[in-house]
Amino acid sequence: MLSKKLKIIYILVLTAVALLGLIAFSSLEKHQEKAELSNNLNTQLGGDFSVPTADGQFNLIDYRGKIVLLYFGFASCPDVCPTALAMIGNALKAMPKSATDNIQPLFISVDPKRDDLKRLKTYGHYFHPSFLAGTTDRANIDILVKQYGAFYSFHKLEDSAMEYSVDHSSRVYIINKEGQLTDLISHADILKDLPTQLLSLTN
Repeated sequence: MLSKKLKIIYILVLTAVALLGLIAFSSLEKHQEKAELSNNLNTQLGGDFSVPTADGQFNLIDYRGKIVLLYFGFASCPDVCPTALAMIGNALKAMPKSATDNIQPLFISVDPKRDDLKRLKTYGHYFHPSFLAGTTDRANIDILVKQYGAFYSFHKLEDSAMEYSVDHSSRVYIINKEGQLTDLISHADILKDLPTQLLSLTN
């Protein structure tokens, strides 16, 4: 019979092996998902669009020659949106002005009922002075969200002054100077990948 100490060591080794297997599987899944998304970027997702902002209509076609960073969310979001937008803003603040002059961040709210254009302008500027922010009616939002492979859904909140919340994807969509969607960065990778991506695209 195995001693109690050996049994503990045996269990710890099995646990470690299981964890390593889980990490490897998750990494493979993430790699496969990124490969599928990359294929879709070249064949299905992206394209020109327009959205109202407090300063007038944002037309993607007018931003040829600039890199556009697109993010879908809503201004009442308690954590995910402000975290993502802060990371985008900090990445831009860390870059030289000569580079950021060629980058246009854009926040599109999927919650037009609560997010009017004036509020969105203030919200965007909180994270970076160059942020544009806009929204449109639900029908056009649905077209935009589908166009870029994002998603959102509303959930009623019982006994809450907010009435409802919004679940949504948290990704930065990178649109190159030719107006093509070239990459997307998931929420977990914004801090790590966005600065590198921006430097490579602006050099």
